[in-house]
Amino acid sequence: MVINWILLAYAVVYVIYTMILHTTLHIPLLLLLVILYVISLRIQKKHVAIPWLRLLFLGLIHYFGHLSLCLPLYILTLIRDIYAEGNRKNSWQLTIAYILVFILNVYFIKGFHNFLWIYYLECTLYFTTVAVLTRATYSTIQKNERLTKERYLYAQQDSLTGLFNYEEAHRRLEQLISQKQELVLILIDCTDLKAMNTTRGFQAGNFILKQLADLLQILFKEAFFISRYGGDEFAVVMPLLSDQLASESFKLKLDSELPKLTGIQITYGMASYPLECITKDDLILLAEHNLFIKKRESWLKREEHMLRSDKLRVIGELASGMAHEIRNPLTTVKGFLQISKANGYNIENWYGLIMDEIDRMSDLTGEFLQFSKPHSVDFRIHSLHECILKVIALMESEATRFGHQIHYKESLDPVLLWMDQDKITQVLLNIIKNACEAMEENGLVRVELIPNPELTTIIIQDSGPGIPSDQLEKIFHPFYTTKAEGTGLGLSICYKIVQDHRGTIEVESSPGNGTRFILTFPLAGNDVQLEKAAFI
Repeated sequence: MVINWILLAYAVVYVIYTMILHTTLHIPLLLLLVILYVISLRIQKKHVAIPWLRLLFLGLIHYFGHLSLCLPLYILTLIRDIYAEGNRKNSWQLTIAYILVFILNVYFIKGFHNFLWIYYLECTLYFTTVAVLTRATYSTIQKNERLTKERYLYAQQDSLTGLFNYEEAHRRLEQLISQKQELVLILIDCTDLKAMNTTRGFQAGNFILKQLADLLQILFKEAFFISRYGGDEFAVVMPLLSDQLASESFKLKLDSELPKLTGIQITYGMASYPLECITKDDLILLAEHNLFIKKRESWLKREEHMLRSDKLRVIGELASGMAHEIRNPLTTVKGFLQISKANGYNIENWYGLIMDEIDRMSDLTGEFLQFSKPHSVDFRIHSLHECILKVIALMESEATRFGHQIHYKESLDPVLLWMDQDKITQVLLNIIKNACEAMEENGLVRVELIPNPELTTIIIQDSGPGIPSDQLEKIFHPFYTTKAEGTGLGLSICYKIVQDHRGTIEVESSPGNGTRFILTFPLAGNDVQLEKAAFI
């Protein structure tokens, strides 16, 4: 410390000055006391007795030197000891001791005079002022050092997990690569954390992040460093080991142990230096690419699982619907057979009813097969306008029977589709027939054909009572129907046919305002083979 050299120099000057003025009482003893004082300044180990021992040496130097010029040495030494002493109470005790030692030495050297108490008061004020200023300076410096340290830590660390942050991870990775240190970079992503934040709140997500940070530090103790690389991503930099078992150990911890301990799915990507990359940017890019590949594989597996679950659910619904629909006619047929048995197997009276029920089961089975079984299709380029005219012609007599009218607003431009004409006819026929059955007498069905550069739209709107909102989402579900008769498969079959033609079908309705079906299909292009390939 600079102040130690200042104290040493002043002590030497003080001894020389006392020797010149011949004020010292004992020169060898004074020199010994100065040496001991200097040694106390050089002692680095902090002990509670050192400042008091140093004060004793200083007081004896003052007494045997027999000069009041020792005051600056007192003040400088007091500044040094107060600055080194963190405890406020000990600092003030030391200050009072310095004041008493100095005043006693002055009293023994100069004796008692009438105005000597004024000098004592001035010295007391000197020491007190030094103590106050030194404590204030010490507190300010300590506070600045603490703030500087905190800023440094915040610049390096993530406030939530305590790990290194993104910037510090890049800086340390750059430093390791510049030192030619062989390493493995592992980027870890918490797959389910965003969903957890939505369902359980951010506090649960923050708890998982803290837990994961602690687990990473436990599982990867040999890591060069671990950082929170992003919102739900972590980076672990490990030494590169040639042992295959070590690499398998990494994967076991990431694939099994972390998901089990945290309860969330973990996805990771790895890259090594210098085996795979030679620069920091390439290393990070490769690790992020591998992480993306892992995410994509995980997403595809999850989608496949969801698709399989949806298929099983649909199969269950279809099986349940078929069982319910077929049970009714079977029950009827069984009842008639039981009655015929009681009448000597004479079924003449019930033959017609039995056949009707059997035909109903046959029709139901046919519709079910049409819905669920792939069909051979005959795609050709046909005019959608002619298809609509054909449907109107088929429905005209039935609409007249109900007292309804069908108005068709045709397009002036030719509208050609690559389609199976019979299937599209079935879709339009089913929708218009449903509209006629839903409307009361003197209803109106409007059909409009609107071509666009790449797509064409068919709008079929009726003036019926409309569909309630709670039923609107169910109308395309298999076996859902509000009719007294019917299987509930008609609109489901229409939906499937439209999908097979790469089209869309939407419905808009509200009670009292009728129902509006909107069908959209891609127009046929000039290249027939390309269009045909798109449907195969």
